Amino acid sequence: MGQELFSVEEAFQQDGVLAKNLDEFEARPSQVAMAKAIQQAIIDREHLCVEAATGTGKTLAYLIPAILSNKRVVISTATKNLQDQLLDKDLPLLSRYLDTDFKVTCMKGRNNYLCLQRLNQVRRQGQLLSEKREQLESIASWSTLSKTGDRSELEWLADDDPLWGTLDARSDTCTGQACDYFKECFVTRMRQRAFRADITIVNHALFFSNLALEVDEIGTVLPDFSVLILDEAHQVEDIVAQHFGHHLSNLKVNDLILSLQKVFTSSPNLLRALAQLQKSSLHFFESFPQGLGNFSLNFFPSQQGTIDLRDELASHFSKVMDNLRLLESEMQLVQQRPEEWEPLQAQIDRLISEFDLIFVQDRDDQIYWFERRKSGVFLHATPANVSRLLREKLFSKIESVILTSATLTTNNNFNYLKERLGVPSPIELDLPCEFDYQKQSVLFIPSGFPNPGSEHFQDAAIKVIQQILEISYGHAFILCTSFSNMNLFYEALSRQTDFPLLRQGQMPRNLLLNEFKKTSRSVLCATSSFWQGVDVKGSALRAVIIDKLPFQVPTEPVVAARLHKLREEGKDPFFSYTLPEAIITLKQGLGRLIRSRDDKGILAVLDTRLRTKGYGHNFLESLPKCTVTDTMQTLKSFCPKTTSRSRRS
Repeated sequence: MGQELFSVEEAFQQDGVLAKNLDEFEARPSQVAMAKAIQQAIIDREHLCVEAATGTGKTLAYLIPAILSNKRVVISTATKNLQDQLLDKDLPLLSRYLDTDFKVTCMKGRNNYLCLQRLNQVRRQGQLLSEKREQLESIASWSTLSKTGDRSELEWLADDDPLWGTLDARSDTCTGQACDYFKECFVTRMRQRAFRADITIVNHALFFSNLALEVDEIGTVLPDFSVLILDEAHQVEDIVAQHFGHHLSNLKVNDLILSLQKVFTSSPNLLRALAQLQKSSLHFFESFPQGLGNFSLNFFPSQQGTIDLRDELASHFSKVMDNLRLLESEMQLVQQRPEEWEPLQAQIDRLISEFDLIFVQDRDDQIYWFERRKSGVFLHATPANVSRLLREKLFSKIESVILTSATLTTNNNFNYLKERLGVPSPIELDLPCEFDYQKQSVLFIPSGFPNPGSEHFQDAAIKVIQQILEISYGHAFILCTSFSNMNLFYEALSRQTDFPLLRQGQMPRNLLLNEFKKTSRSVLCATSSFWQGVDVKGSALRAVIIDKLPFQVPTEPVVAARLHKLREEGKDPFFSYTLPEAIITLKQGLGRLIRSRDDKGILAVLDTRLRTKGYGHNFLESLPKCTVTDTMQTLKSFCPKTTSRSRRS
């Protein structure tokens, strides 16, 4: 990057470079405080936790210190949407107005990029239907023009189009530097750009999967860097646990078998070994208990109490392992090895290792569980606590890690975050909100209302929801803690109200959100995916209604294991884990409402435990300070009036 020509304060002040070039820019004390704290943390090589509420302008607050740092910076976001916003909007804007040079690139997961080798293999095979052949040739033409090979450039290609799955650059079939297309490879080019860049934009899933992997078939995944900025850092624990865990499924075994059958069509011994593996794998996965959902592998409930399913399925498992090792032996006997031999052999080795890690080993620091979906059975070994992993692989190696989000604190401190993520002695900054919640919102908590566990709760909730919708004239999110409640409320409201109703799952999330914004007086019923990362400014959203406090299900295997570990450590699992997690989730959900200084509306939590339980004050202390009421009259007095009440015909 170029030499620093101005300070952070000069960039953000009322007559500074941003104010001179951005029509809607306004100086915000919290934004300046955040930018200065980040700059100082980078200079001092310190870690920093900063909670920055909606309205702070946190992206500019971390981008400008990053640009001025003269250090290589990685910025990790929770979503690809924010990744694209930084790359396509915020950073190009700053490059125009800041008199300093910096190189920026974006890294996405390998399955976002076209594999030239697979493209040419599929074209040579010529087995696609005519419709797919046309699409394939369009992709081939695009590949000669594209600089990135990123599928997001193919706007006509549906997200779930199976054709892309036969063409993407996933590592399973990658031959690495032995590939004929290695120099032209879009993944190779992407990494080369990252090694030359001052700022690299990634998302959490890619960053932590790469942190766990470090190297792959092509080589080093991430460039060396000095500064890491983790935006939406409240999501980090679960993402780290997922990507540092081990996973296998019947689908993974079947994919391997199909890949081998395509390559080794004239190897009878190997094909027989594949047939035996296919048979034993089918028996193994079919032997798991029926019923969709997530279950513990080693604390599975039965009529005899809890059992270890790994012991119960030992004979089936033994046959799978025997056949995998037979397959491995047959692979070694192959005389003329095609270019796919090495990655397929690596897949076999990984599968054997994953079976061993999940079904043989019994480590105290791992949570063993399985999920049964309609598509099959998925086995997992998940780290019980990621704090040690992050201390060793991240905080001890990177000069400065900046963790930021609108929801990092519980009970007005960072203790929970620091303990769960293992952040060693960070600087802490909890910024005041730029919005006036006392004037802009009112929090409704019913009194004399059925407890969420009562059989009368849902009927009472539907009645109150209808009343609030009448007051807000629709324009509402109904955020539910379960799909069952979401569907129940949706079905009941569809019979009893004529506001336009939308339900999560009707269409892709981005299309559903656009439909909500453009449809007057609409009401959206949704679950967890709409509790965060959703931005609706203005009068389109006037009420956020939450059915009950978002406590995690204590019988979920990962949650149950974490609670068990805390009990073993002599800690109260409710106050050490369950309550802080629920507080952060509730803050995220209620944060959907006020997104600008002009927004105004109703926050409603239909859970009387906020009033009746001793822990209720922990929630209220963590929420923005606003008027709390239990009367509809207060809501009527507060909610913006409108003269038109046209409804859906």
